[in-house]
Amino acid sequence: MLWTIVVWLFWLVVIGGAGLYVLATIWLVDHRRTDEIHYAKTDDGWDIAVHRLRPRNGKAKKIPVILQHGLAANHRNHDLEDRYSLGLYLAGLGYDCFLPDLRGAGDSMITTWHRRDRWHIGFADYVERDMPAIFAKVKELTKQNKVHYIGHSMGGMIGYAVAEGPLAQRVQSMTSIAGPAMFDKMTQFKTHLRYRWLLNWFPVLHNNVFMRIISPLAYFFPAIARTEVNPRNVEGPVIARAGANLIAPIPRKLLLEFGTWVEFGDWGAPAENTYQQRLNEITVPLYCLAGADDFWCPPRVIEQVPGIVASEKTQYRLFSKANGDADDYGHGDFIVGRRAPEEVFPTIGDWLADNDHA
Repeated sequence: MLWTIVVWLFWLVVIGGAGLYVLATIWLVDHRRTDEIHYAKTDDGWDIAVHRLRPRNGKAKKIPVILQHGLAANHRNHDLEDRYSLGLYLAGLGYDCFLPDLRGAGDSMITTWHRRDRWHIGFADYVERDMPAIFAKVKELTKQNKVHYIGHSMGGMIGYAVAEGPLAQRVQSMTSIAGPAMFDKMTQFKTHLRYRWLLNWFPVLHNNVFMRIISPLAYFFPAIARTEVNPRNVEGPVIARAGANLIAPIPRKLLLEFGTWVEFGDWGAPAENTYQQRLNEITVPLYCLAGADDFWCPPRVIEQVPGIVASEKTQYRLFSKANGDADDYGHGDFIVGRRAPEEVFPTIGDWLADNDHA
C-alpha cells in the first residue's frame, strides 16, 4: 500500500512538473531579441554570443558598454523587458551596449551541443578566454579600444578579475552590481558545503528547467523566490517572466570552485596570489552597488572593496529603505525591482557620464 502511494506521488510530481513547464513555455517565454547578435570566437573554439543594443537617441556616445550577466543567468539579465532593461536604458542615453552570453549560457549554449567538454567550465574560462574574445568583438564592431564594464553578481566578479589583468588598460570604468569579492565573509554558505558530494552525480545543474517549472507559481506567490529577490520589492509577474527567460544552467566545475572559495574564505583559492588578494591591483574607476536584503551578496562581502582597490575614483551605494529607497534591495532587485529603473539605473548612467572622459 505504501509503495503504491509513493509511486502515485512520484508520477503526480512528474506530470505536474511537466505541465507547469509546458505552461511556462507557452505563457511566459517571450523570445525577445536585441537589435543584433554577433559571435566572438575564443582561442579554444567557443562561439560566444554577443547581443547588441544600438544607441536610441541621436549620436552615440564614444565609449561602448559591456553588460555582463552573472551566475545561472544569460544576457536577458540586463534586458528582460522594456521597463526592466538596464541595456535599453543606457542605449536611451546614447550608449552602444553589448550583452554577452558566457559559454554555456543563452545563445552561447546552443552553438556547442557537439562539444564533449561543453559543461567543463570554470571561472578562469570566463576571464581568460571569453572576455578577451568579447572585448575583441566589441572593438571590431565599434572601432573603440575602451569600454565601460558593468557586471551583475558573478559578472561583477569577472569584472574585478578583468581589472586585475591585461585587459584592464581597456576598461574606462567598472560597475559591480552586487558582485561579491570578500569570500571570507560569505559565511551564509558554510553549512551548504556538506552537500557538495551530490554534485558528483551531475556534470551540470539544469536549474533553468527547475526555474521554468516554478515560474507560473512565482507569478502568484513571489515569496517562492525569496533568496533571489525581496518579494516586497519585485512583482510576481516579473519574477515569473525572469524565471522563464533569463536562467541558465550551472556547470558542476564552477559550483565546486565557489564551494572551495567559501571553504578557504579566499576567492581564487587554493591558487597562490588569488583574485581576492589582488584586488589592491585594480586601478580603474569602480562603482559598487549593494542591497540591504541581498542573500547572495550581502553588503559585508562588497562594501570593503572600494577601500581595498587602488583606484583613484570609487563609489559605493547601499540600496535600502534607510537610505531613502523604496525598499531593501535583494540580489535581483537591481535588475527587476519595482523602482530599479528610477532608483538604480540613473545612478549607473550618471557614473558612466562622469567617467566618459576620465
